[in-house]
Amino acid sequence: MIFWRRALCATAFLAAASAWACGDEAQADGAECPRNNPECKEIATIEAGAQAVVKRRCVNCHGDDLSGSVTKMSGVADTLQGDPVELYPPNLTSDATGVGEWSDDTLAIAIRSGIDEESQALCPQMTHFSQMSDFEVYSIVKYLRDIPKVKKKVPRSVCPPTKTKEQQQSSG
Repeated sequence: MIFWRRALCATAFLAAASAWACGDEAQADGAECPRNNPECKEIATIEAGAQAVVKRRCVNCHGDDLSGSVTKMSGVADTLQGDPVELYPPNLTSDATGVGEWSDDTLAIAIRSGIDEESQALCPQMTHFSQMSDFEVYSIVKYLRDIPKVKKKVPRSVCPPTKTKEQQQSSG
């Protein structure tokens, strides 16, 4: 009887310690941790990344294989000033034509803040997930690194004033 009480107390203690260490951001697999916790960055998983990509609906724009689109998205409104917007969801695979040359941290910054590898703002139509925890964002990064590479050069989007037609033509 004493053994079972001690085991129950130890289990309760471990559960309380885990809750304290990982805050109140719970994930289905119980591995969620608060933002900026290096331990949580290290425990990120491919499986949690796959779930997050589904939850965040990344495939709606980037495609089922996340390789982006060489065809501009339809139904995107022009700017308030009447400047045309041309959105080409980028290739998120680890191929060099995608995000293969980006560091994990740069990719995490792009997902959270909408800033690319050249320190330029992504088009504002790209949803930014500023409140995403380290665990979730680095799980997505691990997932993107794990999916098959797709060689697909996607045109640069045009979304004035962030990215202009002239910039698109000079980068082409």
